[in-house]
Amino acid sequence: MKNFITLPYKLERDPPPFETNEIKTPESLPRYFIKEFTRPGQTVFDPFAGLGTTLFVAESLKRIPYGIEADPRRHAWVAGQMDNWMNLICADSARAATLGLPRMDFSLTAPPFMAITHKWNPLYGGDSAKDGYDSYLKRMRHIYKQVNKIMKRKARIVVQVDNIPGRRFTPLIRDLSNALSKELTLENEITVAWRGGRDDYRHTTCLVFRNN
Repeated sequence: MKNFITLPYKLERDPPPFETNEIKTPESLPRYFIKEFTRPGQTVFDPFAGLGTTLFVAESLKRIPYGIEADPRRHAWVAGQMDNWMNLICADSARAATLGLPRMDFSLTAPPFMAITHKWNPLYGGDSAKDGYDSYLKRMRHIYKQVNKIMKRKARIVVQVDNIPGRRFTPLIRDLSNALSKELTLENEITVAWRGGRDDYRHTTCLVFRNN
């Protein structure tokens, strides 16, 4: 398995009218990993479906997409464009193991990021009782404990993540890797260099885990 790849930075699908493409991953990234780790007819799971990039690419490659998206507007927009629309559930991804999902062959997502200086926790919808970076990391660990339960034995789980610059640097790659490694086995850390695209975003990182 390579630990450095180069992919084109091109956004192939327009965003919904209520969002921009700021949170969107170029389709080349899920396309690369889905081809690398799955075969046609296998299941691909995204616990943070967002704008549906992983699910749309999975369908185009004749894989069977499944996903969870907590935001009702995003859920409706993505499901409305999927052939397998019933496989996208509007729910909290922390409930992944209780939603009646089948065993998955592969998982890929870019979860919500959180800076170390922020209080608002995106995994709890801003619940002030769950503020803070430590609470975010604990929740991410819990979510992937649930995801682990629906993955097939030795299935690969890829998490795209970036460090967050600022007055106080957030080493999110390291911290998420450490948190999720308590539930999963880390196999590789792949640097993805973007060819073309934004000058302020030249690369990203994909953590590759295997379920226990």
